[in-house]
Amino acid sequence: MTLSINDNTSGLFSSTQLQKTQKNLFASLTKLASGKRINQASDDAAGLAIAENLGSQARGYGMSIRNANDAIAITQIADGALGQASELISSIRVQAIQAANASQSTESRQALQSNIQKSLGQLDSLSKNTTYNGQQLLAGGFTDKNFQVGPTASETTTLSLGSIQPQQLGDQALGTLAEVNVLTDQGAQDALGIADAAMTQVNAMRSDVGSRQNQLTSTISNLATSRINTLSAESTIRDLDLAEESTNFSIMESLHKAQIFAATQANSSKKNVLTLLQGQF
Repeated sequence: MTLSINDNTSGLFSSTQLQKTQKNLFASLTKLASGKRINQASDDAAGLAIAENLGSQARGYGMSIRNANDAIAITQIADGALGQASELISSIRVQAIQAANASQSTESRQALQSNIQKSLGQLDSLSKNTTYNGQQLLAGGFTDKNFQVGPTASETTTLSLGSIQPQQLGDQALGTLAEVNVLTDQGAQDALGIADAAMTQVNAMRSDVGSRQNQLTSTISNLATSRINTLSAESTIRDLDLAEESTNFSIMESLHKAQIFAATQANSSKKNVLTLLQGQF
């Protein structure tokens, strides 16, 4: 009777399974290390495309919030300057009232006119020096400025600021602040009407600026909510369920150890049988 020992064909199969398990084990370890379920397109091609789109949209919301905050900063600067302009115009008005009194002499009216000119100079300087990032805000050139306050091309808001230059404020019939002259009774009366008209214009500007601030604040709140929801949706698709993957990793690690043992046994089985036979014969 002839005895023969065939090659262990299951060894090749065990080796293939071992390589597959090692690959899966490495992939699981990568996910655990990154905290991401999708680390490359092969992990989930469709999910990756959706997650990338959501991520881009979330970044767009973030930049839109910054843009809206820039617009709010501009309105805050403008509002502060308009408040100072209101005080200067109020001062001019008070001096016009004082000059309109018959008790004033020529010299005292000249002194009042000199003070008014100083206030007008400060107002003109304020209009030129109120700036944001090099742009004059209250000199008449900051009009129809578009701010991107959304992730798509159509989501913009327009901001316009008026001018507080003395030659731009006043009454159409009586004249502008730059033309105020209180050296005569009639001039003082006209100055009072001009100052009242200029104050109305500045107050209207402040009202519009305040309305814009409220609108932008509401926009930022909506953008922040949309950004959070978008990031949450992206996280649901892209991020890893740590508990589930940890369990999966433990199972594959145990399987990996078992397969290594099985492969070792398969490779040594032929030698063991030969040793056993040699001991018997």
